[in-house]
Amino acid sequence: MAPLVPLRRVIRAVWILLSVATLSALPWMVFEFRKASYSVHYQAWFIAGIFVILAVSASIYEVAMHLEYYNRPKLQLRVVRILWMVPIYAVDSWLSLRFKEARFYIDPVRECYEAFVIYQFFMYLVAYLEDEYGDISAYFMVKEQVPHLWPVSKVLAPWPMGDRFFWETKRGVLSYVIARPLMTAVSVVSNIAGVYGEGEFRRDRAYPYVALVNNCTQMWALYCLVLLYQATHDELRPIRPLSKFVVIKLVVFVTYWQSVFIAICARLGLIRPAEWSTYDTDDVAAGLQNFLICIEMFLAAVAHAHAFPPRDYMDASRPPPGFMKNLRVMFDVTDVMTDVNAVVTDTVQQTTGNLTEVGRRTWTTARETLVAAPEALVAKPLKKLFRQDPSGSGKGRRKAKEGSGSDSEGEGSQALLHYLGTGSSSSAVGPGSGGSTRGSAAKGSVKGSERHTLASESP
Repeated sequence: MAPLVPLRRVIRAVWILLSVATLSALPWMVFEFRKASYSVHYQAWFIAGIFVILAVSASIYEVAMHLEYYNRPKLQLRVVRILWMVPIYAVDSWLSLRFKEARFYIDPVRECYEAFVIYQFFMYLVAYLEDEYGDISAYFMVKEQVPHLWPVSKVLAPWPMGDRFFWETKRGVLSYVIARPLMTAVSVVSNIAGVYGEGEFRRDRAYPYVALVNNCTQMWALYCLVLLYQATHDELRPIRPLSKFVVIKLVVFVTYWQSVFIAICARLGLIRPAEWSTYDTDDVAAGLQNFLICIEMFLAAVAHAHAFPPRDYMDASRPPPGFMKNLRVMFDVTDVMTDVNAVVTDTVQQTTGNLTEVGRRTWTTARETLVAAPEALVAKPLKKLFRQDPSGSGKGRRKAKEGSGSDSEGEGSQALLHYLGTGSSSSAVGPGSGGSTRGSAAKGSVKGSERHTLASESP
């Protein structure tokens, strides 16, 4: 008796046939829409919906296969999260295309998940290295140092291989995971306040600042991924990391820079709304972006199926645990929250320590500079400072208080110089008679200066 064909192959064959039939009939549907004088908006929404259905069905099939053969949880958990990128992008863009007034509140979901996917791919690579080599910090500590790429090598020293290298790359990727939702919140709030100005590069608009932060953090996260790949490409060769990285990078880069390019074209007048339409230029630009994403996600779903195939995790010696038993793992994000908390805590502690060290060094340098300066240059500005009359009552009151003020001025300047002399002697000279000799010399200099001043002012 011939073995039965696995059900998964039947489902895949049916999907391929439906996709080919639908795409073949697409030109005819477009012709009929134009013949029936349907609006461009509804035509775009219907065509985009076809691609969304194909893309979402393909991605859900891949997710179901990974959960059915869930034999390497640490790896497949990240793969499932990456595969959900296509359905989230496609459905989000399709809804934004249909409900243009709600796109400012729908699109942030897509933008935040983009950063989440980059982080999950990083953790996918690290999880594979941990499964294969155990303590990766100890393993890579004896490997050859990986330098920074140009031009980062001009400003940063190489990260030591081992724990420091993996921590810095992880922090670089997580910086985008943290910054992207924050910038998305800023864009939503500024849009409600009427100061966002999408595509407007003006000082009084939030768009250029949000775009700058997003670009910098995204480029740094991708740079950290490239650096990790450069250090581990030999160890990662069995899982074909380059194709996976290219697929994710293309989705992230194409969708983001495509939106920037469309926004610039709209501001330059290359994209205009039709005279009969109720859409303005921003609505047309946003609709074009969402329509293109719906089509691109169909291609991304096919690319993801090739880059993350479930067959890599099918083990005939172990029976599959089952789809329903592993469904809950998709909604557990405890590991992400733990990593974000660790990075934020470490960054805050490091920044606080650096600021404290800068303040301590600044105070030490200023004190040593004052003490090392000639005493005549220090005493005269101090006497002028203490002789100032804040009340501004004129020469009469200043002369009337001259007798009593001179004593306090002398005492204040002497006390300050004595404190500086004592502090420097304890740090530079050390304990003993040297510090007291220098302090007494400072006092004598101030008293001599006071006597000279009083003698010159007497009639």
